[in-house]
Amino acid sequence: MKGLRNIIAVGLISLFAMATANATVATGTFNVSVNLTSVCQISTVPTAAFTYTSFQATAATFASSFNILCTNTLPISSITLDSTSVTDADTNLAYTLSLGTLPTAGTGVAQSVAITGSMAAGQAGTCATATCSNASSANKQRTLTITY
Repeated sequence: MKGLRNIIAVGLISLFAMATANATVATGTFNVSVNLTSVCQISTVPTAAFTYTSFQATAATFASSFNILCTNTLPISSITLDSTSVTDADTNLAYTLSLGTLPTAGTGVAQSVAITGSMAAGQAGTCATATCSNASSANKQRTLTITY
């Protein structure tokens, strides 16, 4: 029985070898199309918060940052704020905002942009109780715009 198995195995190997020896190979090439839509987005938002006491002797300030994410090598024309000088509608306190060094092209990874704020000393503000916030202020929201 072992002998018969060996003979069958040798025969199958021979048939496979003959089939392989007579095989031909054909190749061809093809193109893969890729269409990329480049974008920039704000991937994290800054924390912008002032703590102020009426008529305080020094300016109140904050420093924060946000991240942008843009397609690698995509030129960035500008990053702007909708307003850099604001008087809060609820507290009647004026403040300024400014952006730090701005990237000029995307890198494909998050890029940090600094934002600072300053509220001048000596302001009275408006508040009918011991403490107030601008939680319901109509103009507390600011807008960042990336042009690319």
